[in-house]
Amino acid sequence: MEKRRAGARTEKLQPVNAFLGYAMPPRYELQVKLGKAVAEWDRVVGPLLAERSAPADLSDGELLVIAETPLVASRLSMMGGNISRALLEYWRLEIEKVRVVVGRLPPKNQGRRDGMGVEAPRPAFVNVKEEEVAALERSYLEKSPALPEDVARSLARLQAFFTKRFGGR
Repeated sequence: MEKRRAGARTEKLQPVNAFLGYAMPPRYELQVKLGKAVAEWDRVVGPLLAERSAPADLSDGELLVIAETPLVASRLSMMGGNISRALLEYWRLEIEKVRVVVGRLPPKNQGRRDGMGVEAPRPAFVNVKEEEVAALERSYLEKSPALPEDVARSLARLQAFFTKRFGGR
């Protein structure tokens, strides 16, 4: 770059992408590259394995991949070198290790929580019976008459939920 005179001092011109490197979060470029690799995962592992697996995270040179079944996990583990070469060739992502775990894949059509492919798990639906809630509410009001009714109802609903969801522990 050339130098120019600005007032009494000399300044060196900087390209805009040098400024963007300082302005973006530390792992931003890595996240963008991994997002592109996730979008084209079938290009890396093939269409059959791509339907049954998804890259989840990349940290410290280790790529975490979620596989639907142990068979798919085994196949992806054997392909670790090919996966790292493809990621380096297509997106300049340097991978030292590919770790594959068996788990539930994220839905394909929904937005990603953090750009990495894995969404937060959704809570299980628990159907609480209104009779149980009413009985618990009455017991709360009998034990503590000064307790407001809405608080007693909320506590009763919470207790009924936890009892149904986690058992009577």
